[in-house]
Amino acid sequence: MKRRTKMLVTGLALLLSQAAHASAADLVWWTMNWNEQKAKDYAAEFMKENPGVNVRVEANVAGGLQSRILVALQSGSTPDLIDVQNGANVPLAETGKLEPLRDRLTAAGVKFDDILPASLDTATYNGQLYGLPFQAEAHALIYNKGAFKEAGLDPEKPPQTWAEFVDAAKKLTGKNSKGQQVYGYGVSGGGADQPGNALFRSLPFMWMNGGGILGPDNKEVIINSPASVEGVKLYVDLFTTYKVSPPSTLENDSNALRRLFQVSNVAMIPGATSDIERIRAAAPDIELGVGPLPHPEGKDPAVILGGWNFIIPKDAPNKDAAIKLAAFMSKPERQAAYTTTFPAAMSGLNDKRFADSIMDAHKEMLKYARPQPTIPQWGQIGQIYYNHLQEALLQSSTVQEAMDAAATEIKTLLSQ
Repeated sequence: MKRRTKMLVTGLALLLSQAAHASAADLVWWTMNWNEQKAKDYAAEFMKENPGVNVRVEANVAGGLQSRILVALQSGSTPDLIDVQNGANVPLAETGKLEPLRDRLTAAGVKFDDILPASLDTATYNGQLYGLPFQAEAHALIYNKGAFKEAGLDPEKPPQTWAEFVDAAKKLTGKNSKGQQVYGYGVSGGGADQPGNALFRSLPFMWMNGGGILGPDNKEVIINSPASVEGVKLYVDLFTTYKVSPPSTLENDSNALRRLFQVSNVAMIPGATSDIERIRAAAPDIELGVGPLPHPEGKDPAVILGGWNFIIPKDAPNKDAAIKLAAFMSKPERQAAYTTTFPAAMSGLNDKRFADSIMDAHKEMLKYARPQPTIPQWGQIGQIYYNHLQEALLQSSTVQEAMDAAATEIKTLLSQ
């Protein structure tokens, strides 16, 4: 018994020793697995400038990230700084567990007038700023110039209007000179674990046509309006009617579309600058072209503003140091290196990394980028839309019927 008691006391002492070591100066930064080494390098630089602060970098994966953050926020045992997708920022702020940041970051030297306003919108809830954007991105049309040449299309003139887009997709679909089946355009059905892929690629079809899921006030449900249905119908018809998207469409997420493009099974996909880098690495023989997303005749393009923000939990044990680290990472040159696409600090676009002309269309699309609605129910609304979009893709209902059903569910959700 004495030995067991001694062991328990020793174990408790060890735990207390570990807890003491993870002191208030031990700042924990949750980054993403693809940025882990960059985060560690910047953490080392930050620690040199701030003696006495130890930064411990922990890497996350994208799947389940928001749920993991929610668990940490609700438990009160949180990291100090977290990288989060901008679409999750407001739902997390709605919990009341995030620290408002504008005043403290302004005092720390952050220049908010340099940050893309739409990116700041993704972090704003009830008039308060609960995140610091560091990455901004917008899709553009990525296409295979070789496939264009084989189809008799001008490889230097990607389609601009919807009519040109459908025509090009039809001409690109068929067997190429090697006997390989090619599809004109990659429609994302979402993939079972990533419904956001389908939302990200189809909602702009509604927006640029004058529709959307919600009206400008985020209270009116317009998903089944004529403009919205027409946009969704084009997205669905690419697969069901025109048959210019591959049979795997319902399972295809962004990674699947990129892989299909890399092996020349798909000739056009929507994608970010990070997709260009990966395609070049995996398929250097493909001659890439990039243009703005096609839009209805006489109307502007539209695209969802993607990106990432830093957030600081209200219960973070090292908020002062976390503010310093966020301000340190807000510098345009650091954002330019840390981001996988574009920095949210617009002066960071002057970095030589972004001088490649192949990125020009993506820079142009930033002008048309809109944040997703910043309401707490948006995640549930996106899932409702995805469920009914799948019905339309499966042709178990018409697009109008699917969007009518989605509208009913969304109205019920917003009324609760």
